[in-house]
Amino acid sequence: MAATLFNASLSAAQDVKKLNMKDAVKYSLENHPSNMTYYNNIKVAKQRATEALSGYLPQINGTGTLDDNIKRQITVIPAGFISPKEIQLQLGTQYLTNLYGELDQVIYDQAQLDGLKANVPNTQIALLQKSKNDDDLVYNTATAYYQVLIYKEQEKLLTENERKLFEILTIQKLQYEKGVIKKVDYDRTEVNYKSILSQKELAKTNIELSMNQLKNAIGMPLENVIVIDDSLKTSQEPAPPALANNYNEKNNWDYKIQLQNVYLQQIDLSRKRDAFLPTFTGYARYGAQALDNNFENQYKNFYDYSVIGVKLNVPVFSGFRRYSQLKQSEYNLSNAKVTLTENSNSLRLQMLNANTKLMSSYTTLISNKENLDLAKDVLQTTTLQYQQGVASSSDLLNSDYSLKEAQSNYINSLYNYLISTLDIQKNQGTIKQYINQL
Repeated sequence: MAATLFNASLSAAQDVKKLNMKDAVKYSLENHPSNMTYYNNIKVAKQRATEALSGYLPQINGTGTLDDNIKRQITVIPAGFISPKEIQLQLGTQYLTNLYGELDQVIYDQAQLDGLKANVPNTQIALLQKSKNDDDLVYNTATAYYQVLIYKEQEKLLTENERKLFEILTIQKLQYEKGVIKKVDYDRTEVNYKSILSQKELAKTNIELSMNQLKNAIGMPLENVIVIDDSLKTSQEPAPPALANNYNEKNNWDYKIQLQNVYLQQIDLSRKRDAFLPTFTGYARYGAQALDNNFENQYKNFYDYSVIGVKLNVPVFSGFRRYSQLKQSEYNLSNAKVTLTENSNSLRLQMLNANTKLMSSYTTLISNKENLDLAKDVLQTTTLQYQQGVASSSDLLNSDYSLKEAQSNYINSLYNYLISTLDIQKNQGTIKQYINQL
């Protein structure tokens, strides 16, 4: 039994994985299930290119038929041509087997030539979607990672507050036993102390939940155990925000993808127009026939034949089908261009709002940092005054509450600032470089 527990503990220890931000991002880019989808999309785009090319390659088919002419057709030779009387002939045999192979080669088809041009934008869209997914994975990973650090920082602050309040509670207990303070003063402090213990349990739960969210964001099995060694540098002055003043929406993945969609619609419009042009193809056929009125005897002799030729197909009237397809393609191209313009405006608005949000979060962060430093000084002064008997326990508890509120505000504003920074980097398409510089 002891050996089993030891082996289980050893196995669990071996499964523990330490992660920092860069490790988490790297794991996500290599292991998230969505990667397989986009890799497959790239492969699909390459296969579409092969499919489009196949239309201009030789097409070879083999065909075999067996006909049972139950009642053969009558051919009439008019009177006076061979005989003074009309002659009725029944040509052919009852059974006819025909085996042949045929090769068809497109010589000229402008619509198919235009279709080959779609290979480039199709492949580009698949590659761009993969790059966009990579940025999404980095963003989701970083967001989840920061959430873990925020909850860990909250737990750290609560632990420190618990320690300080426990020292005060110990002193007040002695003061109460000696009759220096009233029971109500001691009870107030004890209520605050128990409240911190409850908040610590909630913080631990939040840490566990955020760790699971992080594992899900990077594509790691939830049963795996991970350890985060990083911590937020809350004591340092936040760096000024890097605003995107020279933003160009054309560098955004969504814009690039929609631009390729416009190219695809332009190619499709060309294909629909060229469907009105003639096509020119060549063909060759080689086969053999076996025929007899007796089924068992028909395969005794085969008679081979061959033919080569060319075919010119001139579209004349398709019941307005080609015209309807052309108009649909024109409307789709118009819609694609409108969507591109809308995306461009939306992306510029999105970046403008991101800049505003980042600047606002930075201002709030600086303000909350100053309030936090001030609340620490107030609590330190009030604690000293309380020890000297100048300040009351209510003053001390109020100062402690103000500090906890300032800490909570600062932590929340720090998280908002970090996420706003990620939003800026993601919109600019530089989030990978940003994470690598951390």
